[in-house]
Amino acid sequence: MANIARLEAWALGPDVERFRYTSFSDEVFTTTTLVRITDADGVTGIGAYDSDTFGMWDRAPIETLRPLLPRLLGRDADDRDGAYAMVSEDDTSPFPPAVRSTIDTALWDLASRRRGVPLRELLAGGVTTTSMPGYASVPLLDDEDAYRTALAGFVETGYRTVKLHAWGVPERDAGLLHTLRAAFPDLVLMFDAEGRYDRSGARTVAAACVAVDARWFEAPLPDFDLVGYRALRDEFCSLPILPAGDAFWQPELLANVLRLEPFSAVRFDVSFVGGPTPAVRLFRAAEEAGLDVELISYGHTVIQAADLHVALAFGRTSYFEQAVPVEPFEHGVTDVLRTGTDGLVHAFDAPGLGIGLDDGAIDAIAFERFVIGD
Repeated sequence: MANIARLEAWALGPDVERFRYTSFSDEVFTTTTLVRITDADGVTGIGAYDSDTFGMWDRAPIETLRPLLPRLLGRDADDRDGAYAMVSEDDTSPFPPAVRSTIDTALWDLASRRRGVPLRELLAGGVTTTSMPGYASVPLLDDEDAYRTALAGFVETGYRTVKLHAWGVPERDAGLLHTLRAAFPDLVLMFDAEGRYDRSGARTVAAACVAVDARWFEAPLPDFDLVGYRALRDEFCSLPILPAGDAFWQPELLANVLRLEPFSAVRFDVSFVGGPTPAVRLFRAAEEAGLDVELISYGHTVIQAADLHVALAFGRTSYFEQAVPVEPFEHGVTDVLRTGTDGLVHAFDAPGLGIGLDDGAIDAIAFERFVIGD
């Protein structure tokens, strides 16, 4: 046993390319809130959360952590359930679970580093697969020509699957799907509508997805429109229809929602739901409903690594989501995860997440930082 001796938190505001995901939104400022926990033996673990805002960086996550992190000082670093219960007030906390995920992920990373095993093996209780297919998750581009050019580049580098974000205008989005299928007949296509459509618009784009044999149709409606999702599934029964995955972070809530059978698979991000501890419970809820979990891993490298290890541990995820272009999501780390020429993302065999931090690079882009302990 080793107690927690030091906790650090950074709010990172890198000067990188920014993106839009529908024509209804501005460019996103993505703040990476990073936590590092060190135990009395000097072993460390890291966790991160990305928050999107408009026009300025987001100080809310690090300020939420400011009163939470001191409560962990001196606690047993292996008591992850106790730490999670404390910072979540036994799941009654008003604090956002995504912010708490930085703590939970860091403690899991630390525990697996202490044991000298990758996080996926600690979660699974043994050896797992080490890779899975990756897909390029493409932000909004200017026009159809820009999409054709971008997809040609992704295919050249090894991607065999691409997920599109487009304008949020049903007829235009449906036309894009037909154009890209004609240009790339062998490419696996997915489509993410970011919850922008009404039910009529969702039907228009669902029909296009069926026509182009899309792998899945994501977020056609807001997540809580369960009746709309169920109706869409009933009408387009051959098309997998998935939620955005941002709304259902509480396992009991998810289990109740799945009784209505609104989705073809579950979707969430480990960093949105509170870390690996609640992610395990969410996987169990999906398994009880007989559904796969197509994890969101759109974000910073530390977040990508957490989602990849969780996915590999449970074997219910068919694809790894890779935000493209990749460079804006790789700040402050010494190791990166990228889809290779074989179309696969390979997890590192190093202990924990397998991701190292570049403290100098982090300090250069941090607009806020605080330290608890020695």
